[in-house]
Amino acid sequence: MHIIPVIDLMHGQVVQAIQGQRQHYRAIQSQLTDSHALLDVITAILQVYAFDCVYIADLNAITGHRDMPNHLPLIKQVMTAFPNLQWWVDAGLNSTEALKPWLDADIRPIIASETLTDIRTYQAMREITAHSILSLDFFQDGFHGPADLLAETGLWSQPTILMSLPKVGANQGPEVEKISSLKQQHPQQAIYAAGGVRHIADIQALAHAGADGVLVASALHQKQLTASDLAIFAQ
Repeated sequence: MHIIPVIDLMHGQVVQAIQGQRQHYRAIQSQLTDSHALLDVITAILQVYAFDCVYIADLNAITGHRDMPNHLPLIKQVMTAFPNLQWWVDAGLNSTEALKPWLDADIRPIIASETLTDIRTYQAMREITAHSILSLDFFQDGFHGPADLLAETGLWSQPTILMSLPKVGANQGPEVEKISSLKQQHPQQAIYAAGGVRHIADIQALAHAGADGVLVASALHQKQLTASDLAIFAQ
């Protein structure tokens, strides 16, 4: 089981994600650090456990407002402090043009279904970043993205993320049944669960359902996951 901490960035600081309602995101209140700075938050997370990968959601880029520059310079700067980490970054990529500035950043780009208008665009992006990762994004009203993408599992990446935004920061638990159903239908497909993990029991449930990895945030900052918990699943 691969466990990856998630960091949401907005206006240059780390924020608390709540159910995908980005207009309500505020500076994170973490029990690991009083700082909202990206460097400090990653340092604090790595003091809990020696993670090998960090997932960053660049909310400036995702929301696409012209007066909100993306965090590429900040992310590159912080990457130099942690040369051994892998970096998965969701920057709201919706075209090959949007992807190009990130190509030399030594990251694995996340292609989020919510940003896509059609399959052709997705395939063009995958052609120039074969190591990119697809995120299948579910909101309160269901799946956001081209319907064909949800059905055509042959187009999915290895791994693919199942992102349940209504579960994020909501203390409601993850989508265990959805993960289980997908794994039964597609046992060779690596699936990472995102959204809803509250404690070690949720990770155990996801592992039992067949999840290959899990993204965590709130449980870390609330100290609901310990180093010994994480070590069990990193075996």
